[in-house]
Amino acid sequence: MTRARIVDAAVRLIEREGVEAVSMRRLAAELGAGTMSLYNHVPSKALLVDLAAERIMAEARPCHVAGDDWRDHIRAHAHAVRALARQHPRAFVMLATRRLSTEAGFRTIEAALRNLAKAGFRGKVAVGMMRAMVSYLLGTLMREVATSPELGGIALSPYEGVDASAFPLSAEVLDELGTYDHDHEFEFGLELMIAALERYQEPD
Repeated sequence: MTRARIVDAAVRLIEREGVEAVSMRRLAAELGAGTMSLYNHVPSKALLVDLAAERIMAEARPCHVAGDDWRDHIRAHAHAVRALARQHPRAFVMLATRRLSTEAGFRTIEAALRNLAKAGFRGKVAVGMMRAMVSYLLGTLMREVATSPELGGIALSPYEGVDASAFPLSAEVLDELGTYDHDHEFEFGLELMIAALERYQEPD
């Protein structure tokens, strides 16, 4: 029994059933070991979930992009995060609630701050922009995995019976509201974020 083996088992369990399924007793049973033997390597469930998040985040390697345009680097990293979400749809959700403070977490943070530094953003402004981008990515990707049946999500039913006299603007776009084009929406939102960063660069 090793910590790495326990964390691997936790990641597999999360991918099958979600983070709420994780317990030391459940993992011990899956590994054919006694519950107390797990505590010798991982002292708490909270730490175990953190380690599982770190293991998944370690797969998101910084992207190497030809050229030095910060916009292309942001696009590449955003696509890498999306690929990670689609590869680990259930486990990705828990990344939104973990503070990744080991090498895997800071590797991603450093890459994001490096990209923003190329655009002239540093310090508090850069942190704020990074967090805005992270919020966009987490929000749109959590919705994508939740509404994609091929990723274990639930397909949403179309809207029906909307009172057009009470909600005329909603009625005009009812078909669009009732469907998702995840590829288009991801790119659209990403370009909006980049355009906002470009606008922030402009002098007052």
